[in-house]
Amino acid sequence: MDGDLQAVTLLAQQPTRQHDTQHRRLERWAPGLAVLLGVALALIPVAATVLRSLMVDGSDALTIVNYQRLFADPRVHLAARNTLVIGVFVTLGSGLLGVLLAWIVSRTDIPGRKTFELLNLVPFFTSPYVGAMAWQYLTAPNSGLLVNLARNWFGLDLSYLRINSIGGVIWVLVLFYTPFIYLFVIGPLRNLNGALEDAARVHGLGFIDTMRRITLPLLAPALLSGAIVVFVTSAGLFDVPVILATPYSIPTVPALIFESIGYPSDFGRAAALGSMMMAVIVLLIVLQRMYIGQKRYETVSGKGYSPRTAKLSRITRAACFAVEIFYVGFGAVLPLIAVLLVALSPLWRGWFDPARATLENFRYVLEEFDLTRHAIFNSTFLSVLGATLVVALGFLQAYRLQSRQGWIAKILQPVLSMPNGIPGIIFGLGILILLIRTPLYGTYWIILIAYVAHYFPFAMRSLGAVLLSLSPELEQSARSCGATWWQTLRMVVIPLARPGLIATWLMVFIILLRELGSTILLYGQGTETIGVAMLLLSEQNFHYVAALAIVQVALLSLAFALLSRNSKSLFQ
Repeated sequence: MDGDLQAVTLLAQQPTRQHDTQHRRLERWAPGLAVLLGVALALIPVAATVLRSLMVDGSDALTIVNYQRLFADPRVHLAARNTLVIGVFVTLGSGLLGVLLAWIVSRTDIPGRKTFELLNLVPFFTSPYVGAMAWQYLTAPNSGLLVNLARNWFGLDLSYLRINSIGGVIWVLVLFYTPFIYLFVIGPLRNLNGALEDAARVHGLGFIDTMRRITLPLLAPALLSGAIVVFVTSAGLFDVPVILATPYSIPTVPALIFESIGYPSDFGRAAALGSMMMAVIVLLIVLQRMYIGQKRYETVSGKGYSPRTAKLSRITRAACFAVEIFYVGFGAVLPLIAVLLVALSPLWRGWFDPARATLENFRYVLEEFDLTRHAIFNSTFLSVLGATLVVALGFLQAYRLQSRQGWIAKILQPVLSMPNGIPGIIFGLGILILLIRTPLYGTYWIILIAYVAHYFPFAMRSLGAVLLSLSPELEQSARSCGATWWQTLRMVVIPLARPGLIATWLMVFIILLRELGSTILLYGQGTETIGVAMLLLSEQNFHYVAALAIVQVALLSLAFALLSRNSKSLFQ
């Protein structure tokens, strides 16, 4: 009888033991596999690009012929110079404006700070391609809205404004990349110990000297990180130059890469251009780490403190308010108004006639033209699925690296962060070289792979900060009560991290919805996205492009409205 009871007990416990064994395997392998997959997604496209740059079409032998041809091509020299000028001046302009805006909303007493805090982000949630197109409508010599208003109302001649130039590209990119710097520095500015600035003033330093010698140096890690992101992405951006520079014989490196992929294609030349740009990027990242590693930046101690709010004079407060109005007006309001007016016009001549306003352009884009209808669906589908996969992968990677601190984690983190430092068109080139001869080419899945591979580091970094704020004792308590790894994750970690997960998902969704750089090399017939459709439509009718741009802005605005409800995770 006792033997039968023992056998029944063992049989009852067997499924539980098997269940526990499965969870232990899941705990051991799921985060580790996510890290290994991230390493593969980061390194393999880069290695494929470098290897392809050493091969000439028709030969498998390794050679430096592609690089020799680049160095001997005057057009490449001009493109490299233009790209460098764009990157440097966009970084300087957006850095100055981003720090100023962050300081205004976080450290001053101007009215409406909370409103401006979110409005400063609006240009980030608008496609740079749409912004470039809008500024063409605003400043074109004969059909620009601002040009005609200035001429007819004030008698001013603004025809000297040349948006189709390197200066025009820089202007548009400064407006649309300022939020990057703004997001990088607003958190550190809020956490900066005001006693340090007070000590500087006690010793006789004025406001400007205190900012120059105390505040800005303490912001160096965040500011340099943001500056490198802006330099890399603005110099490697395909969207804006393709509208404002390329049609006017102003070459840039991304445009040459796109040109090399066209007919007749020269993948070796494109890969060599991409490899040279990646070498510059790696050098910048190494220099940044060396600079930061030599200094100390601790500003938060165990003692209580509160950030100082500057009490501005009436004139200074008015000037800060004017800066905010200027940025929000030129970065968000004017471009959106211009695009909307063009979308509502049957024929754009530089002014808007309410009596002739029509919804025909929207009807054509949403009902008649198959390309745009498919593009809206494709972008939404790829953005939703891509954001979900990016957040899932980034969460597991952050969880693994957070729980396994050591020399391996220190090596893996820079490797896993690598895709974020590579421009979209170059990373898309690596995916194209890797998968062009596979059944994935020309399908949704090659675009999805590029999205996940390029943006999982963003989710990993964002969610790593969220997990760092959670005490490990919470997880340990759940495990000591008998919860499995999956139960602990589902019932403790994920609920506590939910605001950060939602905010990260929405941010990635927004980024993917406006993505064009990597998509332009990977799309096929039937897999066009909104950005690709706008580029193709620009060769036919700009009114249709404007209507499709408004549809994209509507989708982005919906995501922005949802994200604003989780805005606390953006500014910490």
